[in-house]
Amino acid sequence: MKSIVFTLILFVSPFIGAQGLIDGFFKGKGNLDLAFSANYQRSTEYFAGYNKIKYERNILSISAFGEYGVTNRWDVIANIPVINGKFQDGAVFTKYELIQAKIKGKKLSVIPAVGVSFPLSNYNTESGQAIGQRATVIAPKLVVQQELPKGMFIQAQSGYNYAIDPVVSSIPFSIKWGASFGKDYSFYTDLWYDHQTGLGNKDYKGDIPLGSFRELVVSYNRVGGVFFKQFNKLGAFVNYSYTINGRNTGQAIGVGTGIVVKL
Repeated sequence: MKSIVFTLILFVSPFIGAQGLIDGFFKGKGNLDLAFSANYQRSTEYFAGYNKIKYERNILSISAFGEYGVTNRWDVIANIPVINGKFQDGAVFTKYELIQAKIKGKKLSVIPAVGVSFPLSNYNTESGQAIGQRATVIAPKLVVQQELPKGMFIQAQSGYNYAIDPVVSSIPFSIKWGASFGKDYSFYTDLWYDHQTGLGNKDYKGDIPLGSFRELVVSYNRVGGVFFKQFNKLGAFVNYSYTINGRNTGQAIGVGTGIVVKL
């Protein structure tokens, strides 16, 4: 299967959570993919703890993403998001294809990864329009990906998001189905489900909970997808996401678009 930028839905990492910046494809030694995207997210309701309340929030973000192939089985990744005009939490990751096997002639990959995300500005966290929790998070992950017939694949990943106090840690899980098709596999689409369980006990109850909004537990269930078209060294994509339910998070719809440059 031709390797293109399969992290397309991931450039706005605060929205996508466990989908994060890691996928099961590699760029190849010496190759660099750059992506620039814009995303709009709107919510009219908020899960305050386990109770839903009326609350309107709009988020506009732009993001720059890069992934470089150190070797054919080792990539490094970086992401810089700007949300509502403020630099938010950047991230640096690395991943390595530890196991490469064949099942009925199709490749199975087992890929450990690790990274850190950290605030790029001293943005406000203590208001209803805060763009994040200003968290520093160390995130080991494991990705398992199986190629399927007719250009398809299925991928699952999980790990542990170890957050520096006072932000609480969390356990992510996601699963994705995708496919490349068309001449030279220049079209790509995927559908994904993304879950996070926050490991804490503080909920939003109409005011700052005892200390800080940074201490709130954040859990969610999200679904989404992407459609991508490659044009030689340049590609373009559109994506969609929807937060089904959660804890201390908005019930949000997000749409985005962007371009990918392969160097």
